[in-house]
Amino acid sequence: MSVVSRVVIPLVKLWLRSQVQSVGYLHIEVAGSSWQILRGKIPSATVIATETVYRGIEITSIQLCAEHIHLNTPDLVKGEPLKLLQPIQVLMEVHFRPQAVERSLASQLVQEMIATPFAMPTNDLELTTLLRSLLHKLAEFHLEELTVKEGAVSCRGRFPIQAT
Repeated sequence: MSVVSRVVIPLVKLWLRSQVQSVGYLHIEVAGSSWQILRGKIPSATVIATETVYRGIEITSIQLCAEHIHLNTPDLVKGEPLKLLQPIQVLMEVHFRPQAVERSLASQLVQEMIATPFAMPTNDLELTTLLRSLLHKLAEFHLEELTVKEGAVSCRGRFPIQAT
C-alpha cells in the first residue's frame, strides 16, 4: 500500500468532508507514483461524490477532474501550509434529481445569487433559462453542456483554480 493511499487520500477526504454539509459516497483517485506525488507533481486527480450538500445545494452526483497539479509538498516538512503552485483547470460534471433541484433553488446561496424574487420554474424550458442565468453569474465557469429533462439536471463545464 503506497503513501498516497494510506496518508494523502484519507487527508484529502477529511478536508473535502469538512467543506460540505454532508456527503454520501466519496472516492478520490490520484494518478502518479508516490515519488511524483511526494515531490508535488500530480499528473491527474479525480473526485467522485454522491448525495452531497454544499451550502444548501443538494448535488445528486458530481465528478471533478484536474490534470498537471503542482503542489509544494516538499515544503510541508518545513511546516509550510499546502499550496497550489500553478493554476489548474477543473472539469466538473454534476447531476441533480428533480427534488434536489427544487430544494437547491430554495437554498440561501442561490437566493443570494439571484438577489431578486423569482417564481419557481414550472417546466424544463423555464428551468433551463434560470440555470443558464445562474451559471452566467459564475464568471469563471465555462459551461460546456446543460441538459434539463423532466426536472432533472445534468451539467458539464470547466472552472479555474488559481495558484495559492
